[in-house]
Amino acid sequence: MSLKQIWRPPSTGSSSTQRPGQSPPLPALVDCPGCRIELVRIVSKQPKTYGQSFVKCPNNIKDDPTTCGVIMSEAQYAAYLRNPGELPPHWKKSIPPSFGDLGGCCDDRILEMKQELDALKLKVDSAVDGLWDLKVQMQRLKSESVVIAAVCLGVALGCIVSKLW
Repeated sequence: MSLKQIWRPPSTGSSSTQRPGQSPPLPALVDCPGCRIELVRIVSKQPKTYGQSFVKCPNNIKDDPTTCGVIMSEAQYAAYLRNPGELPPHWKKSIPPSFGDLGGCCDDRILEMKQELDALKLKVDSAVDGLWDLKVQMQRLKSESVVIAAVCLGVALGCIVSKLW
């Protein structure tokens, strides 16, 4: 049985020394301000930013505006860590206000949203009922128009036949 050996770069003496042109290591990852789950590091494969490191929320899905909007470069992440209360404008619209400075009123906001949802459901139900009534009326009108057309056709044919004899 042979053991596979893992190649490691030669030690530079101190773990804090860096190679020229290499950026300093990022601090530990914190939780996403919106989703409250730990951010992840990614390395870009896009042509414009190839090889650059970014920090993003795991709930951030590319080209999907309904997911979390938190994604930042190393510099933006370092700035965010220095002042976590100041979020970039494009994050603010992706983070619900219940995660902001609302304090203990999150439950009230959720209750209010549930009541709004119930009111919207009632409106949708009444609209569906109205559409059903319209459909029934249209079917009745169609059947009446068919009967009227059949009677008119019968009268016309009767007139023509009576003229011929």
